[in-house]
Amino acid sequence: MNDLQHFFSVLGDNDILHQQNDMAPHLMDWRGQFDGSAQGVLFPRSTKQVAQIMAIADEHDITIVPQGGNTGLVGGGIPDKSGQSIVLSLTRMNKVRELSVQNRSMIVESGCILQELHKIAEEHNLYFPLNLAAKGSCTIGGNLSTNAGGVNVVRYGNARDLCLGIEVVLLGGRVMNLLSPLRKDNTGYDLKHLFIGSEGTLGIITAASCKLFSLPKVRATALAGIRDIDSGVELLGRLQTKSGEQVEAFELMPASLLKIIFKQFPDIPCPLSPLPEFMVLMEIASSDEKDGQPDKNGKIPLHSVMENFLAEAFEDGLVNDATLAQNETQRQKLWDIREHGPESTKRESTPINTDISVCRSDLSAFYNGATEEVRKVCTRTRICGYGHMGDGNLHFNLIEADGGDPGWEQKREALKDAIYIALDKIGGSISAEHGIGQMKVDQLQQVKDPIALEMMAQLKELFDPKGLLNPGKVVK
Repeated sequence: MNDLQHFFSVLGDNDILHQQNDMAPHLMDWRGQFDGSAQGVLFPRSTKQVAQIMAIADEHDITIVPQGGNTGLVGGGIPDKSGQSIVLSLTRMNKVRELSVQNRSMIVESGCILQELHKIAEEHNLYFPLNLAAKGSCTIGGNLSTNAGGVNVVRYGNARDLCLGIEVVLLGGRVMNLLSPLRKDNTGYDLKHLFIGSEGTLGIITAASCKLFSLPKVRATALAGIRDIDSGVELLGRLQTKSGEQVEAFELMPASLLKIIFKQFPDIPCPLSPLPEFMVLMEIASSDEKDGQPDKNGKIPLHSVMENFLAEAFEDGLVNDATLAQNETQRQKLWDIREHGPESTKRESTPINTDISVCRSDLSAFYNGATEEVRKVCTRTRICGYGHMGDGNLHFNLIEADGGDPGWEQKREALKDAIYIALDKIGGSISAEHGIGQMKVDQLQQVKDPIALEMMAQLKELFDPKGLLNPGKVVK
């Protein structure tokens, strides 16, 4: 008997895929780096159905690979090639169960699209600040399973910091209700944090209580050219102080990346000329509409705060050129540059992608050290280290030389090693916001504290003694 047949008692025909062509979008990741095979794809519509599926999986020893919007970058939601797994897609569990304006929280199911949650919160004059390029297709369950970051971490924190509670289904079908939207609940171990960032290896997150904030009404957004990364770090610290800690985003982009963006997306204009060595996209925001206009007490609007700040930075030699968005259209054009970074490098070639983090104070040392190590392997490689400067998270990506490099494929592993040699010297992390998935399982074994690895293995044994939940991911 095919294992898939066990689930027809729980789900209807319309909620089960088993034809190869139908399953194909669920068996390969967005970048095309990982592909697998499965017996079928299941689409439960309730926590009860997930519980029934997990009970069947436990009874018949069926491996389950949970999946959200399939926007992950480390292969965490892709099954192996054995063809024995069942993919469990949470995308049809997409209800907002509760929204409390007074408590500033909402309880949502795992399949909710992030961008839809933004819209729903904004309808109530509130703000859910988790924001990343895949917001139009990623799901909150997937965001929590990888502890996603994005561009607003510098002010609001990662997905973990935005989650008050979760509902999780354990192997065997038990449902653990940790959904309470209390902001203070000091009743023993905070178990939700075991599942956030665990990439479906301990249980299936089916719903979450999320924090909401005041909706920003006024924003000041600027793109500035800087001479080096140290200047950017200094600029960031000053802006946080000058703005009263209102920095929402602070993104680094090197000229090497910008050239690729403008090449692959010629409709996106380059706002600064000549192109500086590095650009930073910075944004400050306030929920007080009065910050958009000067008042009688001499308080200056947010736009002027940014304008004055840039003028001072220019005088001090931290900025060599800048443009300040005058309206929402101009603001979006600046953000279009940053948000097209991943797609542009994907179109340009098959890049070497990383997701590292270091202390902000070490950003320059890492960037320079990694550049030096990479150049030892290949002098022509284009270095596109960009990303979330505000929280020390860079996607230090490598692109083959313009026009091609006959030896590129043979150098890939050595080039990756070069980056991580530099990272090891600084004491950074090999994964900042993308997770471990299947891409970094072996690497994690090399860099993680041995006792921490032992504790992780024991937790896996406790929650998944048969190894049925997302096997081959995170832990060995």
